[in-house]
Formats: sequence, C-alpha cells, structure tokens
Amino acid sequence: MNEKLQQMGARLKNTLKHWRIRQLSRADWRSRHRKVFSLHPEYSRPCPPALEAEHVALWRQLRPDVSRETLRVCYGIAGHTSPQIVPEEVFVSEIEPVLNRYDICRFLGNKNFYDRWLPGGRFPEVLLHNIDGEFYDREYHVLDPTRVGAVIDGADFPLVMKPSMGSGGRGVLFPESREALRAAMVRQTNFVVQRKLRQHEFFRRFQDHGLNTMRVNTYKSVTNNEIHILNTALRMGRAGSLDNETQGGIVRFVRADGALNRYAVDKYGAKYSRHPDTGFDFEAHDVVPRFEELKGLVREMAQQVYLARVVGFDVCLDAEGRWRFIEVNINGHTIRFAQYAGEPFFGPFTDEVIRYCRENPPFR
Repeated sequence: MNEKLQQMGARLKNTLKHWRIRQLSRADWRSRHRKVFSLHPEYSRPCPPALEAEHVALWRQLRPDVSRETLRVCYGIAGHTSPQIVPEEVFVSEIEPVLNRYDICRFLGNKNFYDRWLPGGRFPEVLLHNIDGEFYDREYHVLDPTRVGAVIDGADFPLVMKPSMGSGGRGVLFPESREALRAAMVRQTNFVVQRKLRQHEFFRRFQDHGLNTMRVNTYKSVTNNEIHILNTALRMGRAGSLDNETQGGIVRFVRADGALNRYAVDKYGAKYSRHPDTGFDFEAHDVVPRFEELKGLVREMAQQVYLARVVGFDVCLDAEGRWRFIEVNINGHTIRFAQYAGEPFFGPFTDEVIRYCRENPPFR
C-alpha cells in the first residue's frame, strides 16, 4: 500500500511539474511574440489556411494548445516555411525535457571541464580554472596564490575571462592588463581564463570586435543513435556586442552546402541585408570555408557527449585555419536560428522526434 501511494505521489508530482512548465513556456513565448509583433506587425498575419491546419494537427500530437505564433513569425521573416516548424513552447515543454532529460548532463556544459571530457586541444588554451573559488592550472593542479600570480605575470594580454556555467555571453571580459585581470578575479568565482583567439579573415570581414562563431546543432537519433547535423548558423556581434543574439548579435543561417543566407536576423526578427556596423553586404554569395571539415569534427565531438540527444556547439575558425570549439550547449537551446530562415529545426527527423516524445513523458 505504501509503495502504491508513493508511486501515485510521484506521478502527481511529475504531472504538476509538466503542467507548470507548459504554463510558463506558453507565457514566456506569448510575451516574446507580442514584442516581435509590436516591432513587426506584418509577422502576425495568418499563413495560408492549409499550412496552419497541417501545422496545428502535427504538433497537437504533443500538446493540445498549439500556438500558431511561431509559424507566423517564421513565415513572415522567410516568406516560406513548413508545417514542421517547431512551436517554441512545444520545444520547451514537450521535446527538450525528453531528449535531454537528465539534469546531470548539464555538467557537460561547464567550461571548466571541457578539456577533461573532450580532449584533443580543440578548445582555447586555458591558463587558469576557478572552480568554486579554488584555482587550478591548465592541467588541473591546485594553485596557491603565489603560483596564481606567477601565471598572471607570465601571460600575454589581452585574455578572455568568462563564467564557466550558463553565460549566454553575459559576464565575458577581455582584461587588457594584469591589474584588470586581478581586479576581475576578486569579484567572481567559477570562471576560466583563456588565451584570446584571433579569427580567420573570412569571418573577420563581418566585424572584428569579437569572435563570430558558428552554432552547429546535432541530434542523436532515437532510433539508432546515429549523430546528425541538424542545422548551422553564423552568429555575429553588433554595436560592440558579442555574437550572442541575447546580447544584441545577429544571425545568418547556413545552408547544407555551406552557403550563407542572404540576410541576417536579430532576436526579434528584424532583417539585415548588410552588417549594421561594417556595412558588409550579405547579398554576396559567401560559402563557409572548410565546411565539410567542420561538420565532421562536430559529429566526432557529439559522439563524446552523453545523456543528451540535442547538443549545440559554438565553433570558430582561427587565423591559422583551424576549427576551435568555444562552447557546448546542452540545455535551453535556441531553435529559431534555422526556423527564422523557414527551415524546421528537426528537418527530416521531425516525425521520429514527435513519435518518441509522444511515447515517452517528459518527467518520470
């Protein structure tokens, strides 16, 4: 009897948790889309009725209250789209909690441990790790204050100092001197100090304030565990911001052959035919160099990520023409980079994802 009561209690708890995330996700995206529509009223226009009907019927398999807002925004921006466009609130409440269900996998997104579980020297060189207030060198040897000072004194500036967890571009600093680095370290814990990369000329053309990075999303199939590249986008800084869209950056979708989309978008769907700072013309037929090599490296890296089926890799091409990994994103995925170009996030894997998520509840 006690065991049955415990099971009933666990099911009730999971049901309430699922209900809450549904409500929060709907409120969050209603607010976001309201902002988009206030800036771009044309994006709120209905799509062709048959397209909207097929879209709603498809995604009602996972959630009864499917909103048409994501579809309309994507159609308004791209001028074309598919019923397989994933409603943002459905991804948050019905898909990501199933495909990346284990909270412990968030550990894999901690920048302090990339070199531990993803070896091969593909990440920027780390000079210092700060883990819960304690300092370690690049080989993870504990450092006392004297040795920390020696590392700083021997460093070539500028450096990059960034939070090791959940940054989204916030809190990233570029200390220009030993004094600036020491002052910044006094105020923070859980961060990494890295050598600053110099990006390849191809990407430096767009803007050179900071790195312009490629976001490559991968999917480990629920049918055979094969790794697939879902989509790729180029993220660029704007007005002195980093490339993160939440910090003011803009994004160009990258086609399967490496060709860059001929417009960029910001967080709220504004379209740019040129870079607003440098005037670089996005109408030019740009193809990402060494694109097939990038996809191969990302697939290899994704094979080493466990407990998560959807992973976003941030990668840049350095001045020597070598792809360098910057971040590994496990949770809180941004799916609109592809969808604002009219391309469904899961593409040809949409049906298998829907089927799997329908058969496996998010919380159990």
